[in-house]
Amino acid sequence: MYDVIVVGAGPAGLSAACRAKHNGMRVMVIEKGEVANTIFDYQKGKHVMAEPPMIPLRSNVPFTAGKREFLLKSWNESAQAADIEIRRPEEVKAIVKSGDRFTLTTDRGEYQATSVILAIGIQGNPRKLTVPGASMPHVSTKLSDPTKYENENILMVGAGDAAIEGVLALCEKNRVSVVNRSPEFFRLKDALFKDITQKVEMKQVTVYHNAGVEQIEEGYAFIKMPGETVKVKADLVFLRIGAEIPRPFLERIGVRFASSSPTAPPVLTKHYETNIPGLFMIGAVAGYGLIKQGMNQGYDVAEYLAGHDVEPVEEPIIRDQRLGMLGGTTEDRLNEVRSVVPLLADVEDAALREVILASTVHAEVKARTAIYREDHYSDSLFVILRGAVKISRPTPNGEEVFAQLGQGEFFGETSLVSGQRRAEKAKSVEDCVLFEIPRRAVLRLLNAESSVRRAIDENFIVRALQLYLLPNAQLTFLRSLASRAVTCSYKQGETVYKAGDASEEFYLVRSGSMKLSKRSSADGREVVVNHLPVGRSFGEVELLDPSRPKRQVTVSATKASEVIRFKRKDFVQMLDFHPALAERLRRQVHEVLVRSAEVFAREVAGDHLINRMVDSGVFEGTDVLLIDEDKCIRCDQCVQACAATHQGQTRLYRTEGKIFDNLLVPSSCRHCEHAMCLSDCPPGNAIFRNKSGEVTIDPVRCIGCGNCAKNCPYGNIFMVHPAKIEQPGPLDRLLGMIGLRRESASHEEAEGEKKAIKCDLCQGLGHGPSCVRICPTGAAFRVSPNEYFRRIGVGGR
Repeated sequence: MYDVIVVGAGPAGLSAACRAKHNGMRVMVIEKGEVANTIFDYQKGKHVMAEPPMIPLRSNVPFTAGKREFLLKSWNESAQAADIEIRRPEEVKAIVKSGDRFTLTTDRGEYQATSVILAIGIQGNPRKLTVPGASMPHVSTKLSDPTKYENENILMVGAGDAAIEGVLALCEKNRVSVVNRSPEFFRLKDALFKDITQKVEMKQVTVYHNAGVEQIEEGYAFIKMPGETVKVKADLVFLRIGAEIPRPFLERIGVRFASSSPTAPPVLTKHYETNIPGLFMIGAVAGYGLIKQGMNQGYDVAEYLAGHDVEPVEEPIIRDQRLGMLGGTTEDRLNEVRSVVPLLADVEDAALREVILASTVHAEVKARTAIYREDHYSDSLFVILRGAVKISRPTPNGEEVFAQLGQGEFFGETSLVSGQRRAEKAKSVEDCVLFEIPRRAVLRLLNAESSVRRAIDENFIVRALQLYLLPNAQLTFLRSLASRAVTCSYKQGETVYKAGDASEEFYLVRSGSMKLSKRSSADGREVVVNHLPVGRSFGEVELLDPSRPKRQVTVSATKASEVIRFKRKDFVQMLDFHPALAERLRRQVHEVLVRSAEVFAREVAGDHLINRMVDSGVFEGTDVLLIDEDKCIRCDQCVQACAATHQGQTRLYRTEGKIFDNLLVPSSCRHCEHAMCLSDCPPGNAIFRNKSGEVTIDPVRCIGCGNCAKNCPYGNIFMVHPAKIEQPGPLDRLLGMIGLRRESASHEEAEGEKKAIKCDLCQGLGHGPSCVRICPTGAAFRVSPNEYFRRIGVGGR
């Protein structure tokens, strides 16, 4: 008879067992696989993060971010040091409570305990295929060591992060195909998306989108796609299509769930106790997917069983720090947030706690305080818990307020969705309490909660209409338009419509950018005649002119982009209700047609300069360094000035880069709009974008992993040893007199680990980039894409 039986020897289960043993209980752990089986099944060398960073670990079992092998070793050592009895491999088949004790039946015997803790995770219950041949021996859900496979035909079913990590490891020595049920890779981290796209382009990986496995046989698999079925060689088939809570087993032992929905969580008390007294659930099986969360819960349950009064480790953070302005228990405060903020009303408890922990609470925002200004580069979402805020935009005549928001409403979603600088101002009308939710936390919420996605999408459309088209329209009218609008996604190079297509829709760019092109009769090539960033509309030319029933230009995405599509009847309704919009659009259309004709003629004569620059990704950046080769005298003062202001280590290489006619795009950071270097930083904040838009590296937080340098598609981040610091000499003092004081004239590197460096636009010096300031001929200049296009007469709407 045991005091506690823990089912599952993962980190959550080990944490519970070790704490229970520490409290003097008789404990046993039953595990059907390996100790920490989920981590054991990770690929060799995989780095495991210790999220969330704001929550401390409370456990007798250690856990810090590190490689798979290090964690497995430390957890096994902890279990041995605590003398935990672990029975494995052994699978629990039934759990029955009779009186005050539980009887657990396994495939090896029966055991009894006063309490049971289920820490079984969900990865032990991977989704499987149900097609013919799915149970054959060469089909597996596990891939722990990709390096042992060589010269095989391998099929990966699944397109999430874990699947693509496996594909990238396998494709170096094997022929790999991927089955993706979606039309594209939309769930991947940016870095993985870049890597798999590169492998596909190099023909190292074959991808079948909009596809599913129809049948598997020895050596082959049949892939069903729209309109055809393809027979693919498959010596091995790996399944990475997710996992799910073992609900049939849990319901069989009596556990209740919140609803019949497949994603509904189990009904638990604040101590993680199920509807069956004495039966507890922790970790992923209880809906908490992070390792640290599960370990803390294991500790808490063991303390509760020992009769110790303990509250969850995040409880004081939520109650006293995040929601300190509210009254009552933590649950009372969370419920008040739900009742006040419709956006969060249906969010599950675990997700709501995660959002609040990730948020910054501005508890004392005084009336008439600027929350953010136009052109600020921030992308967080603000929620009004108390007070009122006005949203406005500058106009030639001053300022125009187009929205006043009260308690429970939210704002800031336009920059959150578009990835652009703020297009509007936000200012408190009265004293406020605001939640500021960071973009990553919002994105996780969007993926988990459909109600939140619908609310933000609809609000974005309303705000975009107010900002760019109909600032004076009634809110009810805008909401009716938003309810009928459709958001469409396009990959880089994908066409929205072609010249000659029927003209039935009107579009507004939601994120990314579009290029408008016409085919040259001289050489048959597409000529870019316009560039449209976020907030610009297109498709109205033909809708305003009945004599143009067909599209006059081709519109395609210059990068991964989204547009809002309105039907013709909704566009006509906009014009009928707001004649001023019709007049403004007609005036813009006339200007665009004249300018497009001029650009078309110039581009045909100029060897398609704009098209080549767009296709090469030059204008992915928000601040691009260009050098006019006709003015450049090759003095290299730009490079020397960069080194002088950065301890002798230049961030600019003039002789490297691409040349477009007379324009050189040297090797220097462009501060990309959607910066891939930000996507995979293990510390989480060593590389970041500040409010002015610059992508910046903090040398103190940088651990030298090189992920940002690897993920930069343009090679503009460099890994170097720290610079040697020398005392300033005469040249340093002279440069200081003109505002270019340098800390070191040395180009030698000191000892120590390499760190990432890149252009920081000389922030903090007060005079702008030194490379531009020092240029004696004015050949070097930095521009945003929109500014450059305006200079040459493209996209100046």
